[in-house]
Amino acid sequence: MSGWLVRPEGSPQAIRLASAEEVLAGIREGHWLPSDEVQGPGENQWRSIDTHPQFADSVAEWLTPPRLQEDETHLDMNPLIDVCLVLLIFFILTITYASLERAIDVPPLNPDKKGPAQVNYKDIKDQVFVVTARMDGNRPVVRIEKQEVPIHQIAKEMKRIIDTTGRREMVLDVDKAVPWGIVTAILDAAKGNGVRNILNNRRG
Repeated sequence: MSGWLVRPEGSPQAIRLASAEEVLAGIREGHWLPSDEVQGPGENQWRSIDTHPQFADSVAEWLTPPRLQEDETHLDMNPLIDVCLVLLIFFILTITYASLERAIDVPPLNPDKKGPAQVNYKDIKDQVFVVTARMDGNRPVVRIEKQEVPIHQIAKEMKRIIDTTGRREMVLDVDKAVPWGIVTAILDAAKGNGVRNILNNRRG
């Protein structure tokens, strides 16, 4: 018998090929599977292509996936993350400190204690407008000149008061339970409207 016989695994029908190179070419092109059977010249037994001595090495090399090269450009992100966290903490502290600087604390009225000169509201009522912040249950309520104002309208209402009355100094009366974010919103609105002085009385 000359040439090579190739058949699908377990099939009674075989195809004759002229050379071993044609068998390998058929595998590369997908005509044959490594598990299909082959019988060479002078052989009387069928073997799977991947176990036949003539093809075993070639099939194994063909089936082995190419080795991926390691990426040498890998960057260690841990130092960058550490720096970002430090900067984040720095900016948070800076913003908080800047918010605190906007207010001037006025000591509570107590005639029995010595301290800085106390301010009487009656003496300055024509120069200031009053902003109060209280908690109504779980809801913070902001009032400007006794008029309740939505949080997002604080700056607009403050501008209206300043334009109408000409008062550019503010008395800020805040309960301790009011979230600091509400206080910051009031202070930002005052700064944006050019309030020159803020008398802060934080209760509680």
